[in-house]
Amino acid sequence: MKKLLFGFKLYYLIYLLLAFNAYINERKFMSYATLVLTAGGLLVLSCMVMQAGKYKDMYHIKLNLLFILSYVLSSVCTYRYGFTDNIKECIWLLLSMVVLYAAAYCYTPEEIKKEFRVLSVVWVIYCTVVNAISISMVVWGREYGVPTYYEGVKGYKVIGFKWGRLWGLYDDPNHGATIAAVAIILALYLIRSTEKKWLKAVWVLTIPVQFVYISLSDSRTGLVTLIVITFLWTAVSMYFRDRQKGMAAKRALGIGIVTGIVLSAAVAGAVYECEQQYNVVDKKLEASWKKKNKTPQKPVVSGQVGRKKDLVYDASNGRLDIWKSGFEIAKTSPVYGVSFRNMTAYAEENLPKTYLVNNGEGVKYDSLHNAAMDILVSQGIIGIIIVLLIVFTTVRLMKRKLGSVEVQDRELMLACFTALAAMGAGSMFLSMVFYLNAPQTYIFWLCFGYFVTFLQKEGRVE
Repeated sequence: MKKLLFGFKLYYLIYLLLAFNAYINERKFMSYATLVLTAGGLLVLSCMVMQAGKYKDMYHIKLNLLFILSYVLSSVCTYRYGFTDNIKECIWLLLSMVVLYAAAYCYTPEEIKKEFRVLSVVWVIYCTVVNAISISMVVWGREYGVPTYYEGVKGYKVIGFKWGRLWGLYDDPNHGATIAAVAIILALYLIRSTEKKWLKAVWVLTIPVQFVYISLSDSRTGLVTLIVITFLWTAVSMYFRDRQKGMAAKRALGIGIVTGIVLSAAVAGAVYECEQQYNVVDKKLEASWKKKNKTPQKPVVSGQVGRKKDLVYDASNGRLDIWKSGFEIAKTSPVYGVSFRNMTAYAEENLPKTYLVNNGEGVKYDSLHNAAMDILVSQGIIGIIIVLLIVFTTVRLMKRKLGSVEVQDRELMLACFTALAAMGAGSMFLSMVFYLNAPQTYIFWLCFGYFVTFLQKEGRVE
């Protein structure tokens, strides 16, 4: 069973990483890969159900199932706006909130560490290669395009560098930046958990690649996650280091927090400086290219990073209007919501003038770029209450049990907690963690399961 779980998790991770690769995600073979994922996920889920006794005492599992049942209720109540997509959504919720989350409960601590190390290596290596290629696209990939095959219809989409941002090999630079931010967390974990110096050096060298991509993506969501990572990793690491040296808890905590804030500010400044230095170099390159390119039919496309003109009238880049639209929809079905997959169709019929489906860009949005708002609209007050209970009980468990975490487990616990906090913070500006079948959702629930399992192991739960 453990080998089956690990094989599924590895396949699931590779599938999701490829699903966010603009060169690959709309290829025909990905539809077959989705079928394999679904079949494999349902097989693993069935095995877990047959062994339900092993998982029934895991913290939050009942609340997670209740959340999924709440989504089923929303889907049934709004079935006339669509049903098939909601069945798919329920499957994704089961895979993340049950399989990824609860599977760790039957593992030993060493098995968890081994599994996490393998998955981390895959994530970091993939992101390093993809982001290195993406960074090179500031030279050759300006307004670059790849063919698409959406629903059997051949199309064309522009990726690479456009609109003052590095998209690279991703369909969305915000997703690319947050995926890269996770790679930094996992690289830090690999550095700390690896004994071989040459291997530590390899993982250290991957971090600048992720950092440069995040900087050139001009993703404020990516910057938020990067700041959270820097602060938490620094503050917690210093706290435990100073406590081991015999320093008083309050003083160690204060030093850790102050140092975390200083380094976070430094990282934010480094991101800004990276953008500025790149723009200086880019201006020189563009000037050189213009001298060489004397054909007026081939103008040099600017590669300057920045969106000052786009954001001057709306610093939220449309998010405030989307959130306002979310509240308008929530008011019409406040208790059980309208279901995530039916959000757009519901708005079109009941609120045709709301921003979600009626805006100047002519875009019909299918998410609200905020996890809390997504839950409120999708599952109403019921969904919000369940999530608040998950948060409250997690904080209570941490308060009771973090002090008893063994020294050898702290590195993994730190990595998991940092990933949870970073993805949680990022989800306030980008829909992920709950309804989107994405790498960020995967790492959130995987790490949440690890984190809770370590708190429960060896009789830690009272």
